Amino acid sequence: DTAGDATLVHAWEQTEFDAKSYAISSTGYEITNQFDDGDITQYEGLNTDISYVSRSDWEGTFPAEIPVLEATEQLAKDLEDVQYNPADYETMEMPTMGADNGLKLVDMIGLSYDDPQWEKLLDQLTFEEMASLIGDGFHWQMPVGSVDAPGSHDENGPQGLTSGLVGGGTAMAYTSEDVMAATFNRELMKEVGVSMGNDCLAGEVMFLYGTGNNIHRTSFCGRNFEYYSEDGFLSGEICAAEVEGIESKGIGVLMKHCLLNDFEANRIGVNVWANEQAIREIYLKAFQAPIEDADANGVMTAYNRIGTIWAGGDYNLITNVLRNEWGCEGKIITDNSGSPSCSYMNAADCVLAGGSIFDAMMTREDHFYEYENDAVIVNAMRDASHRNLYAMANGAGMNGVGPDTEIKVKELPALTFVKVLTSVFVVLFVLSLTLTIVKTKNYKKNNAKPVRENM
Repeated sequence: DTAGDATLVHAWEQTEFDAKSYAISSTGYEITNQFDDGDITQYEGLNTDISYVSRSDWEGTFPAEIPVLEATEQLAKDLEDVQYNPADYETMEMPTMGADNGLKLVDMIGLSYDDPQWEKLLDQLTFEEMASLIGDGFHWQMPVGSVDAPGSHDENGPQGLTSGLVGGGTAMAYTSEDVMAATFNRELMKEVGVSMGNDCLAGEVMFLYGTGNNIHRTSFCGRNFEYYSEDGFLSGEICAAEVEGIESKGIGVLMKHCLLNDFEANRIGVNVWANEQAIREIYLKAFQAPIEDADANGVMTAYNRIGTIWAGGDYNLITNVLRNEWGCEGKIITDNSGSPSCSYMNAADCVLAGGSIFDAMMTREDHFYEYENDAVIVNAMRDASHRNLYAMANGAGMNGVGPDTEIKVKELPALTFVKVLTSVFVVLFVLSLTLTIVKTKNYKKNNAKPVRENM
C-alpha cells in the first residue's frame, strides 16, 4: 500500500554493530545476561519443554495447546522462604559498631557515596539502630540517634500524594499516569513533577512511593491507571521527566513495582517467567531512563518472583542492574512485607541482594536479631544503612537540620497504640484459648459415661 505521507517515514540501516560500546553501561559496568534464572526455557526445575513464539516463524512456533507446567522437587527447593546459606559466603569479620567518632549525618551532606568519611560515620551505628533503620519501614524511615539522622514520613503515590491514608493532610490529585503518558510531553511532565514535589514538602513527606512504572501488559490489570503505558520507552521518557521535577524539590522517589509486577490480582509470591531480551527491551526500560537520565535515587521492588527468585531478594536485579549497571545509589525498598503470606520476603535475602529497607506494617527488625552474630548479614546491614542515610543526607529530609541539631528517637503515639492493641489481643486470645481448653476438659470429665464392669 503506497498511500500515506512518505515524508513522515524514515529508514535507518545499521551496517555495523558496535559490540564493544554496547557491552558497557554508562557507569562503566560490563553488561551481561542477568535473568537467565527467570527464563523458563533455561530453567531445569520444570519437566515441560517450552519454546517462545517468534515473529520470524509465527506458524511454526505458535503452540497448538497451552503447555501444563508440573512442579518438581527442584522447583520446591528453589521456592524455599529463605535462600541465604552461610556456606555460600566467605568468612567475614564483624564491622565496627557503636564507635564514638563525633560525626553527624549533617556532616555528610554533599559528599559522594564512596567518600571515606562515610565509613567513620557508619562505625557509630549500633546493631539495634541498623535493625530498626532497615527493618521497620512502613511509610517512614526510622531516625538514628547515634548520628543525629532524622526520620522521615514516606507516602504513596503515582497519581499524587495520598497522605490522607495514614492520617495526614490532603494534597493535589493528578490525572492517571496513562493520560500523562498520552501527552508525549516531557516539559509538561516535569512541571507535574515539580508540583508533586511541592505537595510533598507541604505535607512533610520526604520519600514518595511512586512513580508507577509497570507495563500495561494486559488491559485487565487492576492498577493500569497508576502505570504509564504498554511501551517501555515511552514510560521511561515520561517518568524521567516527572522524576526530574519531583527530585528538584529534594524529594526522593521509590519507583514501583520492580520488576515484572504487571498485574494486580494474586501477585504475592507468584512466579513470573520471561527471557533476557523481553525483560530488558520492555519491562526494565521504564525504570532505566529515570535512573540513568534523571538520577532517580530509589526503587520499590515487587511481590512476585522472577523465575523462582523473589524480586526483592534478586541480587542480579538489584545489585548488578539497578546499582552497578545504572548507578542507583539510594534506597531500594520492598513492597509491604507485613502480611503472613509474605514469609518469603525475608530480611537476609533482601540486604544480601542490595536492598536497603523493609516496607512493613508492623515492625520487622526482629527478623535481623537471629543474624546478630552473623558477620555476612551484619556487613550487608551496614551497606543497607549506608544507602538509606545517603538518600536522607542528600534530600529534603535534612531541611532545617544543622550542626547543632540533636535527634531524639521516640516512638510515635500511633505505633505505640498499635503495639499495645496487638499485645492486648494476643493476651486475650491466649486467655480465651486457655479457658476453652479447661472448659472442654471439665465438660468431658463431668459428662463421661460410666464404665460397666462385666460380672
